[in-house]
Amino acid sequence: MSALPPLRPIALIVPRLDAGPASRAIQASAERLAPAGYYLAAGPWHEAAMQPQLAALRPAAALVMGPLDDPGLRAALAALEIPVVETWSAAAQPLDSAVVIDNEEAGRAAARHLAEKRHALVACISTDNPWERARREGFISSAAGLGLELVADIVQPEVQQMNDGRMAFLRLLATNTIFDAVFCTSDLLAAATVSEAHNRDLHVPQDLAVLGFTEDGSAAQWAQGLTTLGMDAADLGRRAAQLLLDRLQGERGAGHHETLETAFTARLST
Repeated sequence: MSALPPLRPIALIVPRLDAGPASRAIQASAERLAPAGYYLAAGPWHEAAMQPQLAALRPAAALVMGPLDDPGLRAALAALEIPVVETWSAAAQPLDSAVVIDNEEAGRAAARHLAEKRHALVACISTDNPWERARREGFISSAAGLGLELVADIVQPEVQQMNDGRMAFLRLLATNTIFDAVFCTSDLLAAATVSEAHNRDLHVPQDLAVLGFTEDGSAAQWAQGLTTLGMDAADLGRRAAQLLLDRLQGERGAGHHETLETAFTARLST
């Protein structure tokens, strides 16, 4: 029996491997890459001490979930001279190629929707990561011009569980401001906001409207009737994997930049 040809590694660089949407994107990427002879090799490659090991791995390419803005890692990958695809959001000058979401436009779309619904006093709840920062900035930059008053801006350092999202909403309540709508920049924040609002006998959307951003469709399951902007994380993963394969096979050169459109799904929460 002839031996199967060995799979070649593709370095996987993800700040938080436990994030649900990132997991869906990673799984979809792995499924697309495996038949072509590649596997994803995860590791804390952003740590300086691991970068010699990254070089020793001799990856065929690298898949990055998030912008490649760490100078040390950027230099280490550049030295390898391999295809690199950034996803979710890209650095101002991507090292190679990118498949991203227009996160700022998603924030602007959120502001437009709340303005169309005639909300006046709005709040924003976000997490401190590059893609949610962009959604927040898009929302805030558009709010005033649309006649919305931003009465509170809550940035939670890290959100990995529902409890983290509840704490963010409690921080919003602690500002003692009056608001009639909340834009949440992730699934988890939106679901936690609706849940904690109900715990406080606040009715959605009668007392406050809630608009979320979904990356894997789970927000609608956690909070039935939640209005969302969003994209399909698995689709992003497949597109990123295909771009890597195209780069590896010489079908595309460096500098390709693909932007995924966000879809808007109106439900009962606004």
